[in-house]
Amino acid sequence: MSKQQLQDFLDVLDSSESKQLKVKISSKKEILITPLSFKQQKSLVTTGLDGFGGVMTFIKNVNDIILQNSEEENLKIYDRVPILLALRQEMSNKTIKTDEVEIDVSDLLKQFKKFELDLPYPIEGIGYTISLKIPTLKQENRMLSTCIEDIKKLSDSNIGKNVSLILSYEVPKFIDTITFGEKVISMEDLSMSEKIKIIDNLPANVTNQITDFILKVREYDESILTFNGVMVDIDSAFFE
Repeated sequence: MSKQQLQDFLDVLDSSESKQLKVKISSKKEILITPLSFKQQKSLVTTGLDGFGGVMTFIKNVNDIILQNSEEENLKIYDRVPILLALRQEMSNKTIKTDEVEIDVSDLLKQFKKFELDLPYPIEGIGYTISLKIPTLKQENRMLSTCIEDIKKLSDSNIGKNVSLILSYEVPKFIDTITFGEKVISMEDLSMSEKIKIIDNLPANVTNQITDFILKVREYDESILTFNGVMVDIDSAFFE
């Protein structure tokens, strides 16, 4: 095979227009996305296996692949599950094995529904208001990149510090602005250390309300991934 023949064939493989999938999501009516390549599948199957850092790396890889294959700029984190199910359905094995049953991916896709939550979502503190948001995949990835580097500095055996670190990164990504008096702080303008300093000094009853908001997003994901009482986990085994 000549170099030109090889390149011509790679160009054929790279032509994605004919093989793009239509996916219903909440941010838009639907988007087009290119199925996983074998290289992408390998990257997902081999990550998520190395403790807390591996889990964070897996999520970042998932986000990167979605953004690369869809070319959409503002996908929200609640768009991730419907997109991943559509990508998983295109694989040769269309059933997912759990400890209890086998679930057909198409049955999960049929459970899609719009994510509905009134935004902006305000939380009132004493003398200030915190406005919550749903982060985009890009915003989440910026925080994940820093979190992954910080986790590498910790031992996997120190579970307490790892969990504490992850929470310190999880909470601020859902905060849009903080208003006090006539002043407004945009969380996007702060460094990670500044964000963590704010979170660590918030009253527990305020952070609990932020956590309740985060759980509403998680519950949406779980509602799509649960079939006949059995929930499917999206991890490295999901893409095998």
